[in-house]
Amino acid sequence: MLPRIAALLACALFLTGCSLLGTAPSPVTTYTDATGESVTVDWADYPAASWIDGELLLEAPDEKELEPTARGLVAAVNDAIAEATGIRLEPLSSESTWFDEDNSYPQQGNGYGGESMLTTINCCELQADRVPPQGEWQAVVDAASRAAAEFGFGPLRFDEIDGDCNGREGCWLWSATATDGVQWLALSISDAERDPSGQAQKDVEQFGWPPRTVSISYGATVVRAGAKVGFAEAMQPFLGLERPAATTSD
Repeated sequence: MLPRIAALLACALFLTGCSLLGTAPSPVTTYTDATGESVTVDWADYPAASWIDGELLLEAPDEKELEPTARGLVAAVNDAIAEATGIRLEPLSSESTWFDEDNSYPQQGNGYGGESMLTTINCCELQADRVPPQGEWQAVVDAASRAAAEFGFGPLRFDEIDGDCNGREGCWLWSATATDGVQWLALSISDAERDPSGQAQKDVEQFGWPPRTVSISYGATVVRAGAKVGFAEAMQPFLGLERPAATTSD
């Protein structure tokens, strides 16, 4: 019984710690504005989130405005991959559902005890059930990067993943992400048979995944639909300020 009691006590302490974190006072910042007036802002009123630069979102599309550009980006990247390799990716779900509410995840807290006006979109997954020879994998990454650059994205950069061989010949999985600071495009190329541990092949058999695949997906964190004017007004006192560390775990 003792291990069970200890586990329950540990759980209670963990929950208490979360509660205490949740009641920590929000940070405040005092500065002098352009008119010489002293201004104090409470970060509980920050309309974005502690880990997001809200100023980037002032010129970005909101949740509803995002769709046309996002669809154009995904189509352009798919076309570029097809032109480079002859492999065309197919949607994993109906394209008509990509921007449904089921793919939208409204943020609750802003990291300072206040409310966020943002939502995160994860959608637009496309996949092929074959891959080019590994000597051509870099061509896939380069083609996708060029297409994304036309939409203002930076180049695809290889993610940090276990194995530390991402982006190198002989690695069974390549994973890379491009972003413009608000939106992101994720690309992966995998060949389970190349995994020396054999775990990838076991996962293929267990979950019914394709053993070889090229896939892309899209995501963005933006202002919720209909909240753009209110967001811009709420951001004004925070322009140019350095965001403090989060004080709550939302």
